[in-house]
Amino acid sequence: MKCSFASLKEESSYYALLSGEYPRLSREELVAILDVESDWYRLLGFAGGLAFYEARLGDAGIVARRAGYVREVGLLLYATEARAECLRELAEAAGSYLADRYGGEAVRVEARLFGPYGYGFSESDAKRVFLETLSELGVRLSPTGGRTLSVIVSEGVASAGLRIASSESKGFELRSPGKRPFFKPGPLSPRLSRALVNLSRLRRGHVYADPFCGTGGFAIEACMLGASRILCGDISWEMVRGSKLNLEEYCGEGLWAVSAWNAASLPLPPDSIDSIATDPPYGRSTTTAGLSYRGLVSSFLKRAVEAVRSGGYIVYAGPVGADPRGIAVNSGLRIHSYLEMYVHGGLTRAVVVGSVG
Repeated sequence: MKCSFASLKEESSYYALLSGEYPRLSREELVAILDVESDWYRLLGFAGGLAFYEARLGDAGIVARRAGYVREVGLLLYATEARAECLRELAEAAGSYLADRYGGEAVRVEARLFGPYGYGFSESDAKRVFLETLSELGVRLSPTGGRTLSVIVSEGVASAGLRIASSESKGFELRSPGKRPFFKPGPLSPRLSRALVNLSRLRRGHVYADPFCGTGGFAIEACMLGASRILCGDISWEMVRGSKLNLEEYCGEGLWAVSAWNAASLPLPPDSIDSIATDPPYGRSTTTAGLSYRGLVSSFLKRAVEAVRSGGYIVYAGPVGADPRGIAVNSGLRIHSYLEMYVHGGLTRAVVVGSVG
C-alpha cells in the first residue's frame, strides 16, 4: 500500500519532541520560544508529544537549549503514517536524502515510540528497518558517532529527522533547589521555572523582574536566558538574603539586584520592565502579609501593568480555586493562554500568560 508523505520544506521544517510531563505547557513553551527566536514561523501540527513547524531561525537548536519542556529538536526530513508497511518507504526517503546531501558522513540511528502502542512494530523493528535500508542505499552507519537520524513514532505519525539539539538536562539538575547554597522547601523546579520565564517571552538583553522571588529560582533561569538586568524582591528578609546567595552562585555580578519589598505596592518605575514571570505565595508555609491571594495578586498586578512596557508579558501562577485568570482580566491584562496543572489532591496550579497594552 502506498504511504503518503508530508512535504519537506528544505532547511526550514523542524520537529520538536516535547516532554510528556506537562503536554499543554510544552506546546505553549514551544510557541513562546518561536515568538522570541524566529523571524517567522508556522505550526504544522501536533502528534501527541511531537510538534512540527516551519521557521526562519538563525540557530535552530536554540529552541531546545532554552526550553524547559522541549526535549529535542531537529530538521524534519519526512513524516508518514505509523504503519509497519510505511516504515521502509520512510527509511528509503530519509536514506536517499542523507546519501545525496551528506555523502560519506556517518549516521547513527535512534528509534523511539510514544503513545498507545499497537502500531504493528516495536522500537527495535523500526531501528532494524532503517539500518537495513540505509545500508542498502550506501549510507555509512555508526553506532555512536556522526549525525543522529531520529526516528520518532507518536499518535499515529512516524517521522524521520536529523537531531540538532537536546535539552540541557545536566544544567537543570545542577541548579535543583537542594543543590543551591540557600534552600527552603517549596520552590518550583528549574524546568518549570524556565518554562514560565519562557512564557514571559524574555529576550536576550531585556529587563526581567520577579516580584515574589523566594529563593531566586526564576531569576536564575532569566539569567541563563540572557536578561541584561534582573530585578527581584521578596517581603521576607530571609528570602532576600538567601536569593542573593543563590544568584551569586549562578549569575554574574552587576546583572541582578534583590530588594526587600512588598509586591502589593511594587516599587518599580513605569515602563521599566520587559518581562515578569513569578509565583505569588499561596501555600500554607508562605507569607502574604495578611492579604488573601486575590487581594495580594490584584494589588501586585495593578503595579505590574504600569511597570511593564507595552507589548511585554506577565506570567504568574496560582491555585485554580482562587480564579487567577479572572484577577488578570480585571487588572487589564490581555490573556494569551491559561493552563491548569494537577499538582496533588489539594492543589491544581493555574498559570496565566498575559500581555500589556
